[in-house]
Amino acid sequence: GAGAVQPGRKGSGKAAGDAPGRGAAAAELPAQAMSGFTAWTFGALPELLEVRVAGREVIGFPALHDDGDSVSLRPHDTPEEAARVHRRGLARLFALNLKDQVRAVERLPGLRELALQYMSFGTEAELKARLVEATLSRCCLLEPLPTDADAFAKRCAEAKSRVSLVAQEFMRLAGQLLVEHAALQKRLSGLKTFPEVIADLQGQLGALLPKDFLVAFEWEKLAHFPRYLKGASVRLDKLRNNPARDAQSMSEWKQLAQAWERERLARRRAGVEDPALEEFRWLLEELRVGLYAQELRTPMPVSVKRLQKIWESRPR
Repeated sequence: GAGAVQPGRKGSGKAAGDAPGRGAAAAELPAQAMSGFTAWTFGALPELLEVRVAGREVIGFPALHDDGDSVSLRPHDTPEEAARVHRRGLARLFALNLKDQVRAVERLPGLRELALQYMSFGTEAELKARLVEATLSRCCLLEPLPTDADAFAKRCAEAKSRVSLVAQEFMRLAGQLLVEHAALQKRLSGLKTFPEVIADLQGQLGALLPKDFLVAFEWEKLAHFPRYLKGASVRLDKLRNNPARDAQSMSEWKQLAQAWERERLARRRAGVEDPALEEFRWLLEELRVGLYAQELRTPMPVSVKRLQKIWESRPR
């Protein structure tokens, strides 16, 4: 959500002076003066940001914008848009202030080997960039996000000692997932007789491991992925002995998944992000484990009936 923009703090310093009677901290400066920051030198984040662009006043929700080698402060129309842009800008500001730690991550032993396994997902440079982004996100972008220089400095100090360790955990997890993924792909290419199962598993793998899987999901979710891939592998072990049971499970799973997919598309078209809908996605992933690989255990009890109930009683 829009946790990035903390209301209630009046801006101070370079970016904003109080505008009387406005209820918002208004920037007294033209847009150029809002850019080129490499450290938190722009005062506390204002509630609203007013900027002069080409002689015109623009007012909106403030967000730090990632400009590559610096960040700028820009107004946005909605808190949601501001929050999305702000996360990336904040990540860049952390990277600029934790340069040595970032360099250390890019030089971690084992990266060259991991890059070879990663080849179907991207280059070594892309792997490094995603590893750094995922690591900083997990070490620095914790709620509540910092809204002033002191909170930012404190967060940098806390992250310093953790960055390398967290990056190594990501590398270990990525290595595990890449090995499991390659093994599954190999098995699927040898499986000619069950086209529906192949299509279903390829769909599952594609959704779990898009090219940017390292940054597409937060650590708490990614940590379950080895079990999901193992579940797919167990499913293939059992398939030949009982294809009818696999087909039955698949049709039950698909009924729920298709209802969810339809609703998700409708919400997306309407421009609505629904956290409850996103959470249901992971219940569907757990249900696969429950249906095809019960022995792997799920963190919560799952069954078709139980998910049906959750789906029907969801808030709309």
